[in-house]
Amino acid sequence: AGGAGVEWYFGYKFANNDLNCEDWRSRDHIWDLTKIALDFFQTYLPFAGMAAADELTTAEDDYCLARAGEIYAIYLPFGGASQIDLADGDYTVKWYNPRTGGALTTGNPPYLSGPGVQDIGLPPADKNLDWVALLRKAR
Repeated sequence: AGGAGVEWYFGYKFANNDLNCEDWRSRDHIWDLTKIALDFFQTYLPFAGMAAADELTTAEDDYCLARAGEIYAIYLPFGGASQIDLADGDYTVKWYNPRTGGALTTGNPPYLSGPGVQDIGLPPADKNLDWVALLRKAR
């Protein structure tokens, strides 16, 4: 969540390993997922002004990137629920599917109010797969 970039390592115990891969189509799915992630960051996040803030959420296996009081992106790698300690204000709750990309989906609940710890709700579908909850200060 520090925004330092990414490096993909595919290992050496496979037929098309990092040392002898000649057919990069074997990596096609990961390139698609990388494009979806880039689209999310470039479309929805002012990521240069955000910081890792995992301490704001209650789930042990989630990740939070935040600009406190303005925007929070919570990545849930295994779906499920989490809570977040919000700054004062009203926030919209939207969900992003990192497997397919596309538009944001309105959450349930659609709004949260801070300050304090609030339940972000559950992903809109496939509740045991990865999702991103995006909370933005309502204008």
